[in-house]
Amino acid sequence: MRMSLICCPFNTSYGAYGSSLKSAIESKTGGTMQWVGSNCGCGDAMEVSRQFITDQCDYFEMPILRDARSRTAWQREAAGAARTVVLYFRAKRYAELSKDAELVHFQQVLNATGSKAVFHWLKQPSTATRIVTVHELDADQLASPEKSEAYNRADAVIVHCDAMREQLIGLRVRPEKVHVVLSGTDIPERSQEKRDGIVFDGGHHIMTGKGLDTLFRAMSVIRQQRPLSVPTLTIHGHYGTVTPDAAMLLAKDFGIADRIVWRNQISNEEMIKLYQRSRVCVLPYTGGFAGLPASTAAACELPIVATRKAGLPDHLGESGIWVDENDADQLASRVLELLDNDESWQQAAAGVRKRAEELLSWDVIAENTLQVYEQAIANRTIAAAR
Repeated sequence: MRMSLICCPFNTSYGAYGSSLKSAIESKTGGTMQWVGSNCGCGDAMEVSRQFITDQCDYFEMPILRDARSRTAWQREAAGAARTVVLYFRAKRYAELSKDAELVHFQQVLNATGSKAVFHWLKQPSTATRIVTVHELDADQLASPEKSEAYNRADAVIVHCDAMREQLIGLRVRPEKVHVVLSGTDIPERSQEKRDGIVFDGGHHIMTGKGLDTLFRAMSVIRQQRPLSVPTLTIHGHYGTVTPDAAMLLAKDFGIADRIVWRNQISNEEMIKLYQRSRVCVLPYTGGFAGLPASTAAACELPIVATRKAGLPDHLGESGIWVDENDADQLASRVLELLDNDESWQQAAAGVRKRAEELLSWDVIAENTLQVYEQAIANRTIAAAR
């Protein structure tokens, strides 16, 4: 079967996701999957400098019209109309480049691969089975929720957690169309390195929805309780290569700036190495999606202290160490237990590693994705016969 992947082609978290999924599917099927990509204007350093994650991509560039939020109504309407037109032509180009495929899988993120591009693409004439993975909902569809019914034109929609599935169903996407497939990870060899310190992934927008204030407050609590042995907190994320001023100022306000190492944007390979020498991963998210750091930490036998948000319950199940949102004292207590108690740490580490091997490896994710493909093809065939 001829398959095509429409996805971010750069060395971003989404590009890495697409690359890993494509490789795993090709390994399973023995075939080759076409990659179609474009510039998107997200502002990520990897996109701006055109650092590609693949050299086998049918790539094209088009002008970028960002989602400018003017105070004047007519300017907002004009800008929105212009973006719609440009994204229509992008969608048309995606369809043209993947026209020979029997199945096309579109990875929805933002901008040129956001909802407007996806909905225009779904309206293009096609004989292919069409799958959409929704990584996140964007401002366009949140401003006009009724437009998300366009997902019903797809043969299947993939999301990474039950909460997103329920959200799409609430936007009147047919329940039988929406499937949960978790975010995958490589499973590295077990590391014998000495482990120390705490690690935190700030995602794409570190100042919103990540619980940074709660984390820094918890670090302050830990400093009060054991002032002579405050652990190091290493922070990374796809928010860019420069540490945000607001984040540094917040750390200073809580008196823990001297215990933070800012790694900022690092590769997946560097992320794995960092997680293999860390003692605890903290993900006190209140929004967004944390499947990538959760699955990576699990694969690296790194215990995870987290809230029941951001797809974390789906990925960690009973192996997560759960805390309430915005509860710094509880977060500090759970972290100290893992730092100071070897038995608790070993039990938690074994639990997350087992979870990763059974449910989060790319081999498993590819198998689950192919099952969605097969079901979508079968449903399309039945519908055509009727």
